[in-house]
Amino acid sequence: MSVDVFFYVLTAFAFMLGAVVGSFLNVVIYRVPAGLSVVRPGSRCPHCETPIAWYDNIPILSWLILRARCRSCKTPIPARYALVELLMGVLSAGLWLKVSWRHFAMLGEPWRAGFPPPVASLEQLPWSSMGVAFGLYFIFIAMLVVITFVDLDHYLIPHEFTLPTIAVGIVAAFLLNSDTVMSPGSMTAFFPPVTISMSLIGAVVGAVVVLAIFYLYFAARGVEGIGGGDLTLMALMGAWLGWPALIFIFFAASVQGLIAAGLGTLFGAGFVKDSREILAEDDPREVARRAREEAEAGQADEPPAPSPATDAPDADEAEDEEGGGLAVPFGPFIVLAGLEFFFVGEFIPMYLSMSYLYYGL
Repeated sequence: MSVDVFFYVLTAFAFMLGAVVGSFLNVVIYRVPAGLSVVRPGSRCPHCETPIAWYDNIPILSWLILRARCRSCKTPIPARYALVELLMGVLSAGLWLKVSWRHFAMLGEPWRAGFPPPVASLEQLPWSSMGVAFGLYFIFIAMLVVITFVDLDHYLIPHEFTLPTIAVGIVAAFLLNSDTVMSPGSMTAFFPPVTISMSLIGAVVGAVVVLAIFYLYFAARGVEGIGGGDLTLMALMGAWLGWPALIFIFFAASVQGLIAAGLGTLFGAGFVKDSREILAEDDPREVARRAREEAEAGQADEPPAPSPATDAPDADEAEDEEGGGLAVPFGPFIVLAGLEFFFVGEFIPMYLSMSYLYYGL
């Protein structure tokens, strides 16, 4: 088998690995926000609750073979399940290419500036270093996929996703710069070149910037303009990509979010909602209203007692009407900008990516 064929076989394997993990991510996206175990019960149709056989659980292919319907009850299977698997497969293959192509390009070649040290054979490639880099960043992109779809579904980003990933990002910055873990020169020209200090500063700066925006918007409008999950998500980006990336991510996410909001409003996209719908989910009056409805339907022992906090007069509702506005989940646009920076940031003009900040002024 030639080197080129072997390289593309490994790329195909990376795609299949990502698709398989994407199938599990579908479970995480659905169950974790609902407070359900991701282990038990096994995969089953949410409509008829029939367990899904292994041959009906093959990523992407099973959805196509079954023509997007449950084998038992014929209930349509949303295309998003296959989309998550396909997306994770593509990102995984792209990650493998990013981690490995420069090393394969140097097989039997003289040294070139901006490339890792040349090697004479496949056996001499820094396989362990490529594996460590691939494994760490695989965690990063997998969590970004989960965060994106959870935020689209629920307009929230659970901290149980972001906080551990921030910690892993800081550890990753340490490991990828460790001479005892990585082969000498194996991370040459890998972008972004995040040091441990860049990671730590990025985590802090990412959180502080969003926190400042939160308080400024609240002072100006009297309502929350950005969620706490976006705060930890920006900290996550800073931890994994370093503080210089935050400049590009913030502005790219803002511009793309505004464009998407405009197009969504124009064409009636489902992710553009009235902010009152989102804020009302945690509003005491809305909680009390749902509790009363459940009590009347026999789902609760008794409704909560009326109180000024939960049974506000119509005047308060009028105030809510005045404070309404359009809202879009900002998390997916932060994720999109972060992935753009990670995969193509080195090819973007420096005046846009400001990537020169990694190498000093």
